[in-house]
Amino acid sequence: MAKEKLNYSIDRTTGVPPFLQIVEQVKDSLHTGRLKVGDHLPSVSEVVKITAVNANTVMKAYRELEYAGIAQPIQGVGTVVISLPTGANPQLLEIYQARFEALIAQARHDGLEWEPLQHLTGNIIREMKLMEGAGDSNKG
Repeated sequence: MAKEKLNYSIDRTTGVPPFLQIVEQVKDSLHTGRLKVGDHLPSVSEVVKITAVNANTVMKAYRELEYAGIAQPIQGVGTVVISLPTGANPQLLEIYQARFEALIAQARHDGLEWEPLQHLTGNIIREMKLMEGAGDSNKG
């Protein structure tokens, strides 16, 4: 059961709404393989107890997961993971996580600080998304 695998935490300093933080934590857990199809998400009351957010916030997060086709509420059972998010391949993600960790460790060893590394990584991803999007608009 996923309850041991998933510990929600809400960071109230980020400006990201709590329901989106819950959605992202579920997706991250699916991407990394901590959650799998068929696992049960913690009940709304359990999440309220853990995070001190309003029950409506948790229900909104679970509805978002339902609309995305990731989770399904089942009467008398709870909310169950029914599919992986788009682009989620836990084995492949695990391989790339190890590669990124090694690269980051080397950069840290070479003297780069955390903030410039994070900024650099974000910029690279943004630029690649833009280039990918531009390539898509040139098709057809």
